[in-house]
Amino acid sequence: MTLTQLNYILAVDRCRNFAQAARECFVTQPTLSMQIHKLEDYLQIQVFDRNKTPVEPTPMGKKVLDYARKVMQHSQALEELSRSLRGEVAGEYILAVIPTLAPYILPLFVSEFTQKYPSVELKIFEYQTDEIIRFLKEGKIDGAILATPLEVKEISEEHLFFEPFKIFLSPVHSLLKKKSLDEKELDLNEAWLLKEGHCMRAQALHLCQVKKEGSAKNLFFEAGSLETLINMVKSTKGFTVLPYLATLTLSDKDTELLRDFKSQLPVRDISFVTGPMSMKTSIKDALIKVILSKLPKELKKTSSKSEVISIH
Repeated sequence: MTLTQLNYILAVDRCRNFAQAARECFVTQPTLSMQIHKLEDYLQIQVFDRNKTPVEPTPMGKKVLDYARKVMQHSQALEELSRSLRGEVAGEYILAVIPTLAPYILPLFVSEFTQKYPSVELKIFEYQTDEIIRFLKEGKIDGAILATPLEVKEISEEHLFFEPFKIFLSPVHSLLKKKSLDEKELDLNEAWLLKEGHCMRAQALHLCQVKKEGSAKNLFFEAGSLETLINMVKSTKGFTVLPYLATLTLSDKDTELLRDFKSQLPVRDISFVTGPMSMKTSIKDALIKVILSKLPKELKKTSSKSEVISIH
């Protein structure tokens, strides 16, 4: 039994797919499968039910995976201790980022980080908030970047920045004549929202006022990405609410459809989050340092503005 074999079964458990797990571990699928078979023969336990799609651990396999996770955590803690004593930043780091943030924040810092810390093997995945919390508790990921506060026991949060919200209006919307808008002017019946499970959906609902007279919109749609929301607003009527980083990729023409909130500035608190089993402090600190150094100037100024309200 080897640490490599334990790492392989944990990858399959995380991906629920042998081919994807092999890619994540940078080995061929036959190599990964062979090593897992050797481990199962050694333990005389079938860890995975291969007849199910996606692959699932067997009841006994779940217990093996729990112990494997603990063994790998202690192994990583020992490696982290030795690296810290030597002043090194190295090793594997599994980072999760929420979908409404990943496409916009990752291009800001990933290239810089990988060049500065070539000894770090950074693996990045997009997950929604509920999945991230579960994976952090289970030790399946090392850290995450998402909107907080989570108010979850055993989860540590380190504030990175406040990200303001802006209003994105349809090209034919009557509110375009105004330079800034009060949230009371926004009608939820006209809002295009992300589907259930996205934390930004709740934030958008909090900002919009519900009008009781009913909706004239006879089309109901919930998007899985901000890009889809933007395109729907542009091609129909209504509006959506966008976080600041998402507005930086808009064309000059689409930027003209943005409006600021009139009084208080609504923001979401973006933090670097770790779980009870996270031990790779040197890599986490290096990530945070690079992220903060690459933030747009506007985000660095936001925390100093007086009229800021956090949207949870």
